[in-house]
Amino acid sequence: MCRSKGVVIIAKLCLGTVQFGMHYGIHNVLGRQPTDEEVFSILDTALAHGICEYDTASAYGMAEDILGRYGLTEKYVGGMPVRIISKLRPNIADDVDDVIAEVHESLRRLRAERIYGYMLHRASDMERSAIMEGLMRAKENGLIEQIGVSVYEVGEALCAARTPWIDSIQVPYNALDRRLDAAFFFDEARVNGKCVYARSAFLQGLLLMQPDQAEMRVVGSGTYVASFQTIAKDGGFSPDEAALLYSLSHEGIDYVVFGVDTAEQLCENVTIQQKKGTFHATYENIRTSIVDVPKEVIVPTRWKKMT
Repeated sequence: MCRSKGVVIIAKLCLGTVQFGMHYGIHNVLGRQPTDEEVFSILDTALAHGICEYDTASAYGMAEDILGRYGLTEKYVGGMPVRIISKLRPNIADDVDDVIAEVHESLRRLRAERIYGYMLHRASDMERSAIMEGLMRAKENGLIEQIGVSVYEVGEALCAARTPWIDSIQVPYNALDRRLDAAFFFDEARVNGKCVYARSAFLQGLLLMQPDQAEMRVVGSGTYVASFQTIAKDGGFSPDEAALLYSLSHEGIDYVVFGVDTAEQLCENVTIQQKKGTFHATYENIRTSIVDVPKEVIVPTRWKKMT
C-alpha cells in the first residue's frame, strides 16, 4: 500500500462492476441487481477505503452508464486519479473505425474524455488486425493509456504475455483454478512487462457455499470446496478470507478484481487484505493439498447442475 494526503491507497485491489449492471454470480447476497443508490454507496465506500482501480465493460449491462452517472472518472484517491479499465464489446466488426467508435461510446457512457485501460473481451480478437490497429490508434490519440485482453484459457494467456502491443492481461485465478501456475504464465508475464489482473477469486461464489450446496450447483465441486474450507478453518480463516487472500498472496498478480453486492461486503474485503501477512502457512497448505481440479469444476462455462 502507499500513503498520500492522509488516504491509504490499496495497491492490489480492483473493484469489479459487472454486478452493478446485471445479475451475476451464484452466491449473490441480494438476490438481485443493486439499485443506483446502493451502487453509489458501494463506490463511496470504495473510494473512502483507498480503492483506486475499477473494472467494467460495455457488455456488463448498464455498468458503464452507472459509473458515468456517479462521476467516477472525476474522482481522486490520495491525490491520484481513479483508474478505470473497460472492455471492447464482443463480436465487434473487424473494422478500425468501428473499434474507435466503440471506445468513444464507452467514454460517452462513462462521461470521460479518456480512461486508463481498454481490454479485448475475447482473446481471439488479438488475431484481428483491424481491431489491433483501432486500439493502437485510440491509444495514440490519448483516449486510453493501456491496451489489454481478458482471457479464459491457458493458451490465450500465454499468447497475450508474448504479444508486444498488449500491456495488461486479465486472467481467471483462484484457490482451485491454478492452471496458469503450471504453465509458468506469471513468469512469462513478468519477463515481458505485463500487468496482470486476476478475477474470480471466489469462483463466482462457489468457494463460499456449503459443500453440499456447491455440489448441487456444480457437479463434482463439493469435495474440493470442502477441502478448501477445512484448510481455511484450520488456519483460522473464513472461506471468503482464504479465497481473497489466496489471490492477493500471489506475487505474480498485480491486481485482484473482486465484486461485491453491498457496501458492507466491500468493507469486509478491505479488512481481509490486511490479514495477508498471517496467511502464508494456509496459502502453502492450499497450494500443496488441492491439486488437479477438473475443468468441470473451475470453468463456469462447463458447470453442470445436479439433476
